[in-house]
Amino acid sequence: MRKFLLTTALAVNLNVATVFAQEGMPEEDRVIIGGLSAADALTIDEIVTVATRTNERRYAYPAKIDKLTDERLEELSSVHAAEALNSVPGVHIHRGSGLEHLTSLRSPVLTGGAGAGSFLYLQDGIPLRAAGFSNVNGLFEAHTALGASIEVFKGPGSVTYGSNALHGLINFNTRLPDNKNRYNIMAGEDGYLSGTFSLSSRKAGGMEGQSINLSIVDDNGFREASGYSQQKLHATMTRSLGQWEAVWRTSVQNLEQETAGFIRGNDAYLDDDIRFSNPNPEAYRDSQSVRTQLRLTKNQDGEKLILIPYARWTDMEFLRHFVPGQATEKVGHWSIGAANALHGRAGNGSYILGFDAEYTKGYLDEFQAGPSVFSFVQGAHYDYEVDAITLAGYGEYDWEIASNTHLKIGARAEYVDYAYDNQIDSVDVGRFRRVDDRSDDFFVFTPKVALTSQIADNLHVYARAVRGARAPQVTDLYSLQTQQQPGEIESETLDSLEVGIKKQSQTLSFEAAAYAMEKDNFFFRNSAGLNVTNGKTSHRGLEVSARWNATDWLELSGNINYADHSYNFSDAASSASNTITEGDKVDTAPEVYGTGVVKLIPFDGFSTEIEWRHLGEYFLDPGNTQTYPGHDVLVLRGQYEMGDGHALFARVDNLFDKRYANRADFAFGSERYFPGRARTIFVGLRGEF
Repeated sequence: MRKFLLTTALAVNLNVATVFAQEGMPEEDRVIIGGLSAADALTIDEIVTVATRTNERRYAYPAKIDKLTDERLEELSSVHAAEALNSVPGVHIHRGSGLEHLTSLRSPVLTGGAGAGSFLYLQDGIPLRAAGFSNVNGLFEAHTALGASIEVFKGPGSVTYGSNALHGLINFNTRLPDNKNRYNIMAGEDGYLSGTFSLSSRKAGGMEGQSINLSIVDDNGFREASGYSQQKLHATMTRSLGQWEAVWRTSVQNLEQETAGFIRGNDAYLDDDIRFSNPNPEAYRDSQSVRTQLRLTKNQDGEKLILIPYARWTDMEFLRHFVPGQATEKVGHWSIGAANALHGRAGNGSYILGFDAEYTKGYLDEFQAGPSVFSFVQGAHYDYEVDAITLAGYGEYDWEIASNTHLKIGARAEYVDYAYDNQIDSVDVGRFRRVDDRSDDFFVFTPKVALTSQIADNLHVYARAVRGARAPQVTDLYSLQTQQQPGEIESETLDSLEVGIKKQSQTLSFEAAAYAMEKDNFFFRNSAGLNVTNGKTSHRGLEVSARWNATDWLELSGNINYADHSYNFSDAASSASNTITEGDKVDTAPEVYGTGVVKLIPFDGFSTEIEWRHLGEYFLDPGNTQTYPGHDVLVLRGQYEMGDGHALFARVDNLFDKRYANRADFAFGSERYFPGRARTIFVGLRGEF
């Protein structure tokens, strides 16, 4: 029956990619919304070339969507994706060691299954991982350095997005063939060296083209016995096949990382004798992944049909240095899926219809070689395999109810089925519970409604009411602890109300959004490392961003965010730091954070900017007994266009050598920190050939 359902779904799969663009507008205002169902990862170049796309400005869409363009990504010259994304309103990412990180999109910084399952990471519109098999450090697999743009959708996704688009999504768009060969070489202190190289060709006036892109990074790290080496390869081919336009993309990624663990102790990040040390020199993370997708597009009789089969494979091994016992975890999965599309016009509006399907086979093996530490016992913890089927159907109608006023109404239904196969004895060992073979299935229904109106020239207002939902992660369901019972975990839901205003002109762009969200069945891990299965939280926030081109040589931009994330339930624990009282602030959730940028262009070909990054105070534990005071850090950047398409650039991180923590928390009875990098200089050269 499972095989029949999968085969049928793959055969009839209909889906949509909604692309919003308009020629002649600033590049940052064009947006590609490519989600779980979309799989339609077009770059800016393709939007301009393909005239049959639905054209709409980012400012007119009824949601808060931010975009980092190719030009802006080059200016930022980021070493880690967090450096670019933390300039986006509503985004707050904690960096760990090497390429590790934890994400916040209109949320606290979430860990474990919540951190993996609450955010959807996509490359060219396809999720980097299967929905129930996500990785909390998912950004390191994206081809950021090879990208044409990054888009961030805040709050629960539209009907096109399924599991994991709970608090938002991040989509990385790679370039299509454009007849430009590019290079970008950057070097920095602590042995950092990176290079990206792109070869591209495309026949004039047609679809035929191909490109190959390579990214290589090597970093010795600024802490003892840390560093990483990563390689990424991405190939694209475009062709016309009769009435169809075809785009094939394949990417490969390899990471070898020596991981630095938390430093511990009261304000340890301030101590020079501690902050550059590595208490876990044995820690590591090795990962490989391969992804491929084929997008076929056909326009006929006013409708657009998009057929997208895809496949992925990923494998990872790492030491769980962040918990007592430090077990080794091996985890991976492979998937095949189809994400196809149909959209067109009917009556006084347009419609979207979709149906998604995906089959995944994954595994997890956790083994502790060292001696027992408390309830973290020596020996095997878990060893299991899981087969998963995801089926989803959705629809949306965009109705022009009055001049310049649109009402969007839609819904998505999603079914997830897991078949769990335990490969080891079904017993309790220490805190770890291994259960017998079982099957679990989940069904979620997520309605959406949004209203948007242009009330003046380049001035839009909108209101949006949506529900987001996700089935539990595989690790939530089957990496159980002894206080849990199998089958007790329910699907997580997030109900969101949002209103916003967007203004754009030649000299001033302004956006503001306010939201209120309620989350049920919140699954998370408290500071004692124990799973909480039925949490409830409330989220209130305001995001304001602006960009002012004051003169030809001065540009001011920035954003400020206020967020109140609180527990909406009580949970007694053995210690004050772990006890949750209704109304307590959620830990690792600063109320105020933001950035400000002053950019100067004193003469043609040269620009420089200084960025101020502010992070406010936040609690480190659920009981609100420990705090991190926050920090302010400055980054200086500059670039000089040397002519003939070549540019020299440089940046200085942490300009005033501030002692701060990239991440702070309280766990297993002590404060823990990932210290921020000291003042560091990077220089580079990029261009076309």
